[in-house]
Amino acid sequence: MIAKTIAEQMDQTREMTRFYLSQLKGVDPYEIHTIKNKKVNPIIWEIGHLTVTQNWLVMYLCKGPSERISWAKTFGMGSSPTSNKEDYPPYDEVWNMFKHIHQKSIHFVSELSDEDLLKTTDKDLFFLRNNSYKDAIMHSIRHEGIHAGQLSWHVKLNYK
Repeated sequence: MIAKTIAEQMDQTREMTRFYLSQLKGVDPYEIHTIKNKKVNPIIWEIGHLTVTQNWLVMYLCKGPSERISWAKTFGMGSSPTSNKEDYPPYDEVWNMFKHIHQKSIHFVSELSDEDLLKTTDKDLFFLRNNSYKDAIMHSIRHEGIHAGQLSWHVKLNYK
């Protein structure tokens, strides 16, 4: 039952992300805004980053059926977002993988047992309380919320 609740929270958090993205239809997804000399990552990077991060945190760390995403490094931690469309895979490919990984993750998480949630990941990560599957999944939810906030800036900057 705990896993189903966690999966529901994952999905509700994604709904917030999708809400902000729905407000950005017609906006250049490669544009980088600058606020007080700080760059706001482009929309395409946010979508790709959420995709590869959910795949890694939920599917890879928790031993689910993770995907090998050829362009993962373009959006991973430490990557350098650009406004150059040619630096990214096709937008539709990123968008479709964003949806695919999320649906796959929701299904995987909802099937975990309470015992599965307590299993330890193979990585010792400072941002996970106990390095459990549950912690990795909860961080994925928290991480998505942070990036939904980044997308909210795009909404504010594009629709004054």
